[in-house]
Amino acid sequence: MYKEKNVAKFADCNCKPVTHIKLMKKQRVYFFLCIAALFLSGISCNSTDDEDISYTVSESVRVSAFSLAANDSVLANLDTVFFTIDLIGGRIYNADSLPKGTDVSALIANISFDNVSQALIYMDKGDPAKNDTIDYLESPTDSIDFTSKVSLKVVAENGVTEKWYSVKVNVHQIDPDSLYWNAPFGRKSLPGHHATVEAQKSIYYKGKVHTFIIANSACILYTTDNPYADDWTAQPLTLSFTPDLLSLQATDEALYMLAQNGELFRSENGADWTSTGQSFYSLVGTWKSRLLGVIDDNGTYKHDCYPRPDGFTPYPTSAEFPIKGSSPMVTFVSEYDLDSPQSIMVGGRMADNNLTGATWGYDGENWAQLAGVIVPCEGALLFPYFTFTTNEYWITTQYSSWIVIGGREAAGAANSVYVSINNGNTWNRAPESLAMPSYISPRAFASVMVVEADFTASQSASLWKLMPVRTVAHAVTRSSDYKIPYIYIFGGEDNSGKVYNEIWRGAIGRLRYPPIP
Repeated sequence: MYKEKNVAKFADCNCKPVTHIKLMKKQRVYFFLCIAALFLSGISCNSTDDEDISYTVSESVRVSAFSLAANDSVLANLDTVFFTIDLIGGRIYNADSLPKGTDVSALIANISFDNVSQALIYMDKGDPAKNDTIDYLESPTDSIDFTSKVSLKVVAENGVTEKWYSVKVNVHQIDPDSLYWNAPFGRKSLPGHHATVEAQKSIYYKGKVHTFIIANSACILYTTDNPYADDWTAQPLTLSFTPDLLSLQATDEALYMLAQNGELFRSENGADWTSTGQSFYSLVGTWKSRLLGVIDDNGTYKHDCYPRPDGFTPYPTSAEFPIKGSSPMVTFVSEYDLDSPQSIMVGGRMADNNLTGATWGYDGENWAQLAGVIVPCEGALLFPYFTFTTNEYWITTQYSSWIVIGGREAAGAANSVYVSINNGNTWNRAPESLAMPSYISPRAFASVMVVEADFTASQSASLWKLMPVRTVAHAVTRSSDYKIPYIYIFGGEDNSGKVYNEIWRGAIGRLRYPPIP
């Protein structure tokens, strides 16, 4: 009865209970089989991936970083000195040399590599018994003697590829910021080998140095491309006037000189002189193609020029203006205003016959007294040059500067030196490194010019040119055609007016050696 009822009940719902249970069991089996298949497939894939992975052994022999370890007993901030790593040429060096006297006989280097198997440092001291080798990977804190020839051998991780580097710590052999006059070629005689020189004036004109000398009452013009090559060309001059050599001035187009009576003469070649028909009390300088001077108009000193622009009328000078005896007048062009050159001069004698140390500037239209002053003097040397500063991290900055040397002060000829880095608006006494040496006698009214010479062939005439005047500070740079800017001082007078028969050539230390390649 019980079975009948249940059978009837299932029959009523039109179900088949036995068949349904078998289907559910099959589905569960299929599900677990799929999971197992996926799991096994994953294991199989991972196994295949592991078998395909291969490690490539590095062939790199690159030095990625080099510096010196800090050592204040040797030099402050030694670890900040920058080193160049020339991977192609195999060289490691510091382009900015360390100060003169720095002890580099026991320094520790911090060197970084890619994955390498070996790094050996060899110190060649010129004696096999003294030579030394350091296994850098094993002993990175061992000191290195950089006074010897140091080489670094790097072997790649593969144990086969290797590369050699020369490692050098450069140290200045001279004080780089000192002004040197005694080597090489420190002093020579003026051209002509005269026993006594009565007067001289040298000037740079049309690519040549022109030196006018009066000796034995005769005036001779000497010209050369290179004052130190001893190849002066002499040309005796037959002049129709008695020249005032100290008045000689040059523009790009012509030379100008006064006769002793104040008459102005002009020449385009230095040998043939003609009168301009104009007279001056003194000549103070040039601006572009214009000659600037002072005239005495019945006891009133006035600014004048030659040739006079249309509408120009001479006008009185200021009571503080130097009517004679000022330094050479030098023109510069600001990089911010190339169309407006300006000229400056320093010192001289005012109309009341007192000395002045003021700086005066001219912009093509007006004269203005600048703020910068030096000790009152006449006949000082003014020229454009370079000065340098080095900060505590050994970064050197180069400045376009103005330098004033010597002149005759109230107490007599002086060897004082002043420097301005702002076009004469302020002057500072030069540091001891720029002081004139005792073996160069103080002088006034010398001629001065700065001429660039190619480092590798400084005696070659074709490689000389007048140094351009720059006015903006900039970082020190070097180039493959590096020029040495030499300062030349010609002649000059002592306190009695005697002319020194000599030429001095000098340069700041760091400008006298070439860039490190």
